[in-house]
Amino acid sequence: MNVLVLGEPESAFRYIHAVIDARGFFFMHIPVNGLGTMPAKSTWLDSFDAVLLSDVPAVELGVERMKALKDFVERGGGLGMVGGWWSFTGTKGEYRGTPVEDVMPVRCSPVDDRVNDPNGYKMVRTQDHFLIEGLPWHDAPTICGFNRIEPKAGAQVLLTARRIEPVGKDRVEGVRLAEQEHPLLVVGDHGRGRTLALATDLAPHWVGGLVDWGAERVELDGTEVGDLYITFVGRMLEWLGGDGHQR
Repeated sequence: MNVLVLGEPESAFRYIHAVIDARGFFFMHIPVNGLGTMPAKSTWLDSFDAVLLSDVPAVELGVERMKALKDFVERGGGLGMVGGWWSFTGTKGEYRGTPVEDVMPVRCSPVDDRVNDPNGYKMVRTQDHFLIEGLPWHDAPTICGFNRIEPKAGAQVLLTARRIEPVGKDRVEGVRLAEQEHPLLVVGDHGRGRTLALATDLAPHWVGGLVDWGAERVELDGTEVGDLYITFVGRMLEWLGGDGHQR
C-alpha cells in the first residue's frame, strides 16, 4: 500500500513513520513547508491508496490541491484527517466550507475547536468495526485533547472521548467518566472512496497514552511506540487504502 502524509514536522511524523515501517507500507511525506512542490492535479494522486492530513492549514494546501483531494476521494481514494492545532478548525486549520470538508465524514466548527484538559479523556468504543476490533477498549488509553467535530448524517462514530472526573467533595475518592461523549473517530464514504476523521493527534502532546499503548515496545529508527498503537494506526491507513474488509 502507498500512503501520502501531508503535514507533521519530522519530530512528530516519526511516530506515523514507525507505523508505516512496521506495516511495510510505501510512503511519501510532504511537510507544510514543502507543499509548494506538490502538484495540484488529482491525477498525480493516483499512485497513492490513501492520503493523511495532519496539522496542515487549509490556506497552505490551497484551493486547487483541496479540489484535487476531493476528486481523488470521489474516484476511489482514501482521505483521513488527524487532529491538531492546525487541523479541522484549530488556530489555522480552517477547513470549514472547503472542498476537503465536503468529502470528510464530519463538519468543522466555525470557531476555535480545540479542547485541552489536564484531567484527560478516555477513548470509548461505540460500535464494532474493522478498525477497532480485537483491541482492549476496556483498558483504553487516556488522551489529553482533541478537536470538536460534528459527524455528518450517515457517518459512523466508532470512538468517543469521555472526560475523566474526580469523585469526592473534600478529597478525591476515585474517578469516573463524564456522561457527555465527544466524537473522536468518525468514518464514512464519499463517492467511490473512504474518509476518516480522528479528532486527536497521533504524536505528543494530545495523543497522551495512545502512543505507548500495548504491552510490547517496538523501536524503529530510534522511535519507540506500543504494539497496539501500531495496530490501531495501521488499521486506519489500511482501511482508508481499501484493504479493510468492513466499512
